[in-house]
This record gives sequence, structure tokens and C-alpha cells, in this order.
Amino acid sequence: DAVVASQSTVSSGINAEYGELAAESWASSNGHTGKSLAELCKLEELKEEIMKQVTEKGRAGGLKSFEFAKKIHLSPEPFGVENDLTTPTFKLKRHNIVKRYKAEIDEMYRDLD
Repeated sequence: DAVVASQSTVSSGINAEYGELAAESWASSNGHTGKSLAELCKLEELKEEIMKQVTEKGRAGGLKSFEFAKKIHLSPEPFGVENDLTTPTFKLKRHNIVKRYKAEIDEMYRDLD
């Protein structure tokens, strides 16, 4: 799941559930075997790899450069009904997500300035 928060002329994103299996696979190929998902989500190397994949998919989909997220935050917390981040039909509750991750979103924008 991804949420793009656009508070200015640049976009940032919160990505939850990159996928524990995908993260573990990346970790084993990049010397980070045995780390928890929370530890992996903090690694700049993993963020860079995900940004690379997102950028490649965006380019393939014809996105313009201003449509790309410039920063991301990886969260080991799944977006779900239990934490009120999705509806029972799994639609994202963007307002709740932005509220829950306000500090992370603010930090991403601060880093972009």
C-alpha cells in the first residue's frame, strides 16, 4: 500500500507492507540477513532500492518527473482495519494515514527543502 502526501509542489510517500518476504529476500541478497522488518524499513539502502523500482515503473507508465515521489518512509506496520488505516473493503483512509504518519511526512518535506 502506498499513500502519496502532496503538501507542496513535491510528492512524498508512505509505503507499508513492501512485503516481508520481499524485504527478507532483498536483505539476504544484500548482507542484512536476520534483521527484523522494522530494522529493514530503516535502511537507506532498501529505501533506495524501492525508489528505484517505483521510478522505473513510473517511467514505464509515462509519468512526468513532477509526478514521482521524491522521498519515502517505509513502515513495518500494515495498513489495515485493525489500526483504522483502511476500510473493511481495504480502501485507504488517507486522512487517518496522514494523521498517523504526520511526523514522518513533515520530516520528508523538511529533508526536501
